[in-house]
Amino acid sequence: MNKVFMTGYYQGVVEVAPASLSAAKVEELAITMTIQHLRHAGVKVSTIHDFLVLDIQANERLVNKHINDNADQLETVQAKLLSSAFMKRGNIE
Repeated sequence: MNKVFMTGYYQGVVEVAPASLSAAKVEELAITMTIQHLRHAGVKVSTIHDFLVLDIQANERLVNKHINDNADQLETVQAKLLSSAFMKRGNIE
């Protein structure tokens, strides 16, 4: 795992997240997307956890909540977060 690349990936999610999301929801989105990306790349769960908690200093409670989620569960969380952002902005018809 390239920590510089993954730090940039995490930060990129934070920077492009909808402005209508709270900081906590943006962090949850970034955490779930990073977990999903690293799992897809075959990175061990313990390595993902340590990267997010120790290197990124992400909310450990949120990391622990989602670290064992499967791809479908992670995608569902991401979809709900993004959906809530667009509903707040009135962009869903």
